[in-house]
Amino acid sequence: MKLSPSQIDTLKKLISYKGYPEIDLQYEILDHVACKVEVLLEEKPDMKLDDAFRKVHGEFGIFGFSDLAESYTKSIERRYRRCFWEEFKALFTSYRIIYPIIVTFILYWLSVNFKLFGEQVSLPLWGGVYIIGAAFILLGFYLTVSKGLKNYVSYRSSGNSFAFFNLMMQISIFGMRRLENPYYNFDFSPQSILTWLSVLAISACFICIFLIPRVLNRSIAETKKLQAIYEAA
Repeated sequence: MKLSPSQIDTLKKLISYKGYPEIDLQYEILDHVACKVEVLLEEKPDMKLDDAFRKVHGEFGIFGFSDLAESYTKSIERRYRRCFWEEFKALFTSYRIIYPIIVTFILYWLSVNFKLFGEQVSLPLWGGVYIIGAAFILLGFYLTVSKGLKNYVSYRSSGNSFAFFNLMMQISIFGMRRLENPYYNFDFSPQSILTWLSVLAISACFICIFLIPRVLNRSIAETKKLQAIYEAA
Protein backbone atom coordinates (compact mmCIF):
# COMPACT_ATOMS: atom_id res chain seq x y z
CA MET A 1 0.00 0.00 0.00
CA LYS A 2 1.44 3.35 -1.06
CA LEU A 3 0.94 6.29 1.28
CA SER A 4 -0.89 9.34 -0.03
CA PRO A 5 0.64 12.86 0.09
CA SER A 6 -1.68 13.78 2.98
CA GLN A 7 -0.60 10.68 4.93
CA ILE A 8 3.06 11.48 4.31
CA ASP A 9 2.47 15.05 5.50
CA THR A 10 0.79 13.69 8.63
CA LEU A 11 3.75 11.39 9.32
CA LYS A 12 6.13 14.33 8.96
CA LYS A 13 4.12 16.30 11.52
CA LEU A 14 4.06 13.34 13.90
CA ILE A 15 7.84 12.98 13.58
CA SER A 16 8.20 16.71 14.28
CA TYR A 17 5.97 16.39 17.38
CA LYS A 18 8.32 13.70 18.67
CA GLY A 19 11.05 16.34 18.88
CA TYR A 20 12.71 16.30 15.45
CA PRO A 21 11.97 19.65 13.74
CA GLU A 22 14.97 19.50 11.38
CA ILE A 23 13.62 19.01 7.86
CA ASP A 24 16.44 16.86 6.50
CA LEU A 25 16.31 14.69 9.64
CA GLN A 26 12.53 14.36 9.30
CA TYR A 27 12.84 13.04 5.76
CA GLU A 28 15.58 10.59 6.73
CA ILE A 29 13.40 9.22 9.56
CA LEU A 30 10.34 9.31 7.30
CA ASP A 31 12.18 7.26 4.69
CA HIS A 32 12.75 4.60 7.35
CA VAL A 33 9.33 4.78 9.05
CA ALA A 34 7.09 5.09 5.98
CA CYS A 35 8.00 1.59 4.77
CA LYS A 36 7.02 0.06 8.13
CA VAL A 37 3.78 2.05 8.25
CA GLU A 38 2.91 0.93 4.72
CA VAL A 39 3.37 -2.71 5.70
CA LEU A 40 1.14 -2.29 8.78
CA LEU A 41 -1.63 -0.58 6.80
CA GLU A 42 -1.35 -3.26 4.14
CA GLU A 43 -1.82 -5.96 6.76
CA LYS A 44 -4.56 -4.07 8.63
CA PRO A 45 -6.42 -1.71 6.28
CA ASP A 46 -8.74 -0.59 9.10
CA MET A 47 -5.85 0.63 11.24
CA LYS A 48 -5.61 4.41 11.62
CA LEU A 49 -2.43 6.15 10.49
CA ASP A 50 -1.79 7.55 13.98
CA ASP A 51 -2.04 4.08 15.49
CA ALA A 52 0.30 2.63 12.87
CA PHE A 53 2.80 5.40 13.58
CA ARG A 54 2.64 4.83 17.34
CA LYS A 55 3.16 1.11 16.84
CA VAL A 56 6.22 1.72 14.66
CA HIS A 57 7.52 4.27 17.14
CA GLY A 58 7.05 1.77 19.97
CA GLU A 59 9.11 -0.83 18.12
CA PHE A 60 12.18 1.38 18.64
CA GLY A 61 11.96 1.02 22.43
CA ILE A 62 11.55 3.52 25.23
CA PHE A 63 13.80 6.08 23.53
CA GLY A 64 11.75 6.04 20.36
CA PHE A 65 13.53 7.51 17.35
CA SER A 66 16.42 8.99 19.38
CA ASP A 67 19.00 6.38 18.34
CA LEU A 68 17.77 6.49 14.76
CA ALA A 69 17.86 10.31 14.76
CA GLU A 70 21.37 10.34 16.22
CA SER A 71 22.54 7.92 13.54
CA TYR A 72 21.00 10.01 10.74
CA THR A 73 22.34 13.25 12.22
CA LYS A 74 25.86 11.85 12.17
CA SER A 75 25.24 10.58 8.64
CA ILE A 76 24.17 14.05 7.47
CA GLU A 77 27.20 15.62 9.15
CA ARG A 78 29.49 13.08 7.47
CA ARG A 79 27.79 13.84 4.16
CA TYR A 80 28.51 17.54 4.66
CA ARG A 81 32.19 16.87 5.38
CA ARG A 82 32.38 14.54 2.38
CA CYS A 83 30.86 17.20 0.14
CA PHE A 84 33.35 19.75 1.47
CA TRP A 85 36.39 17.67 0.59
CA GLU A 86 34.91 16.63 -2.75
CA GLU A 87 34.33 20.28 -3.62
CA PHE A 88 37.83 21.12 -2.39
CA LYS A 89 39.37 18.60 -4.80
CA ALA A 90 36.98 19.56 -7.60
CA LEU A 91 38.02 23.21 -7.31
CA PHE A 92 41.49 22.31 -8.55
CA THR A 93 40.26 20.11 -11.40
CA SER A 94 37.54 22.32 -12.89
CA TYR A 95 37.21 25.67 -14.62
CA ARG A 96 36.24 27.22 -11.27
CA ILE A 97 39.92 27.40 -10.35
CA ILE A 98 40.00 30.48 -12.56
CA TYR A 99 38.03 32.46 -9.95
CA PRO A 100 40.64 32.33 -7.16
CA ILE A 101 43.37 32.85 -9.77
CA ILE A 102 41.67 36.02 -11.05
CA VAL A 103 41.16 37.33 -7.50
CA THR A 104 44.81 36.61 -6.67
CA PHE A 105 45.94 38.46 -9.80
CA ILE A 106 43.76 41.46 -8.93
CA LEU A 107 45.15 41.58 -5.39
CA TYR A 108 48.70 41.33 -6.73
CA TRP A 109 48.02 44.15 -9.21
CA LEU A 110 46.66 46.32 -6.40
CA SER A 111 49.74 45.63 -4.25
CA VAL A 112 52.03 46.78 -7.07
CA ASN A 113 50.07 49.66 -8.65
CA PHE A 114 47.76 51.06 -5.99
CA LYS A 115 48.42 52.99 -2.80
CA LEU A 116 45.97 53.08 0.09
CA PHE A 117 45.95 56.45 1.87
CA GLY A 118 49.28 57.18 0.23
CA GLU A 119 50.89 53.99 1.55
CA GLN A 120 52.00 50.98 -0.46
CA VAL A 121 50.07 47.93 0.75
CA SER A 122 51.64 44.48 0.42
CA LEU A 123 49.96 41.47 -1.17
CA PRO A 124 49.46 39.67 2.19
CA LEU A 125 47.62 42.70 3.59
CA TRP A 126 45.44 42.98 0.49
CA GLY A 127 44.72 39.28 0.94
CA GLY A 128 43.74 39.91 4.54
CA VAL A 129 41.44 42.78 3.56
CA TYR A 130 39.81 40.58 0.92
CA ILE A 131 39.31 37.69 3.37
CA ILE A 132 37.73 39.95 6.01
CA GLY A 133 35.47 41.53 3.39
CA ALA A 134 34.50 38.12 2.04
CA ALA A 135 33.75 36.94 5.58
CA PHE A 136 31.14 39.71 5.91
CA ILE A 137 29.67 38.69 2.55
CA LEU A 138 29.47 35.07 3.76
CA LEU A 139 27.78 36.27 6.94
CA GLY A 140 25.28 38.20 4.83
CA PHE A 141 24.65 35.09 2.74
CA TYR A 142 23.94 33.03 5.86
CA LEU A 143 21.66 35.68 7.33
CA THR A 144 19.75 35.71 4.04
CA VAL A 145 19.23 31.96 3.87
CA SER A 146 18.99 31.27 7.62
CA LYS A 147 15.21 31.72 7.76
CA GLY A 148 14.65 28.98 5.18
CA LEU A 149 17.48 26.66 6.20
CA LYS A 150 17.85 27.01 9.97
CA ASN A 151 15.79 23.84 10.48
CA TYR A 152 18.29 21.71 8.56
CA VAL A 153 21.03 19.63 10.19
CA SER A 154 23.16 20.51 7.15
CA TYR A 155 22.85 24.20 8.01
CA ARG A 156 24.08 23.56 11.54
CA SER A 157 26.90 21.40 10.19
CA SER A 158 28.09 24.32 8.10
CA GLY A 159 28.98 26.01 11.38
CA ASN A 160 31.96 23.64 11.58
CA SER A 161 33.24 25.14 8.34
CA PHE A 162 32.96 28.60 9.87
CA ALA A 163 34.85 27.42 12.95
CA PHE A 164 37.66 26.20 10.68
CA PHE A 165 37.48 29.44 8.68
CA ASN A 166 37.70 31.50 11.89
CA LEU A 167 40.72 29.53 13.14
CA MET A 168 42.53 30.00 9.83
CA MET A 169 41.69 33.71 9.81
CA GLN A 170 43.07 34.15 13.33
CA ILE A 171 46.33 32.47 12.29
CA SER A 172 46.41 34.64 9.16
CA ILE A 173 45.96 37.87 11.11
CA PHE A 174 48.58 36.81 13.66
CA GLY A 175 51.04 36.02 10.86
CA MET A 176 50.47 39.25 8.91
CA ARG A 177 53.17 41.03 10.89
CA ARG A 178 55.78 38.52 9.79
CA LEU A 179 54.59 38.59 6.19
CA GLU A 180 54.98 42.37 6.19
CA ASN A 181 58.71 41.77 6.31
CA PRO A 182 59.97 42.05 2.70
CA TYR A 183 62.50 39.29 3.39
CA TYR A 184 60.16 36.35 3.79
CA ASN A 185 61.85 33.32 5.21
CA PHE A 186 60.60 30.33 3.21
CA ASP A 187 63.49 27.95 3.81
CA PHE A 188 62.73 24.88 5.91
CA SER A 189 63.92 26.12 9.27
CA PRO A 190 62.35 26.82 12.68
CA GLN A 191 62.23 30.54 11.81
CA SER A 192 60.14 29.87 8.71
CA ILE A 193 57.41 27.86 10.47
CA LEU A 194 55.22 30.92 11.14
CA THR A 195 55.67 32.12 7.56
CA TRP A 196 54.51 28.78 6.16
CA LEU A 197 51.62 28.55 8.64
CA SER A 198 50.49 32.05 7.70
CA VAL A 199 50.61 31.32 3.97
CA LEU A 200 48.72 28.05 4.43
CA ALA A 201 46.13 29.73 6.68
CA ILE A 202 45.55 32.55 4.20
CA SER A 203 45.22 29.99 1.40
CA ALA A 204 42.72 27.94 3.45
CA CYS A 205 40.60 31.03 4.17
CA PHE A 206 40.80 32.00 0.51
CA ILE A 207 39.55 28.58 -0.62
CA CYS A 208 36.81 28.38 2.06
CA ILE A 209 35.27 31.57 0.71
CA PHE A 210 34.57 29.78 -2.57
CA LEU A 211 33.53 26.47 -0.99
CA ILE A 212 31.29 27.10 2.02
CA PRO A 213 28.14 28.38 0.21
CA ARG A 214 28.51 25.76 -2.53
CA VAL A 215 28.87 22.88 -0.05
CA LEU A 216 25.82 24.01 1.93
CA ASN A 217 23.72 24.20 -1.26
CA ARG A 218 24.91 20.76 -2.32
CA SER A 219 24.12 19.19 1.05
CA ILE A 220 20.64 20.75 1.07
CA ALA A 221 20.11 19.50 -2.49
CA GLU A 222 20.59 15.91 -1.24
CA THR A 223 17.61 16.37 1.08
CA LYS A 224 15.61 18.05 -1.71
CA LYS A 225 16.00 14.88 -3.80
CA LEU A 226 14.52 12.76 -1.00
CA GLN A 227 11.84 15.38 -0.42
CA ALA A 228 10.89 15.35 -4.11
CA ILE A 229 10.34 11.57 -3.99
CA TYR A 230 7.73 11.86 -1.23
CA GLU A 231 6.11 15.04 -2.53
CA ALA A 232 5.62 13.32 -5.88
CA ALA A 233 4.02 10.30 -4.23
